Amino acid sequence: MTHYEIESLWVKDRLDVAFSFGDIVRVKSGKGLGGRIVALFILEPHPTYVIELPDGSSVTAIEPDLELIEGDTGAKLTLIEQ
Repeated sequence: MTHYEIESLWVKDRLDVAFSFGDIVRVKSGKGLGGRIVALFILEPHPTYVIELPDGSSVTAIEPDLELIEGDTGAKLTLIEQ
């Protein structure tokens, strides 16, 4: 499955993963790092997300290492195939 296909299914809530676009999470092992989920990067062996930090930088983390702080922020993602 391509990254575009993964993101397309994720945006439509058709993947069995714990987090959605815009969810606010904390990285359990990251010294209190927290931010907003902005992408689902890969599915196997663990779903891996890109988290945008408050300073504008980003980190990746696997699903078991994340803790939900605030869900359903109302953020929406639209994919445009290029």
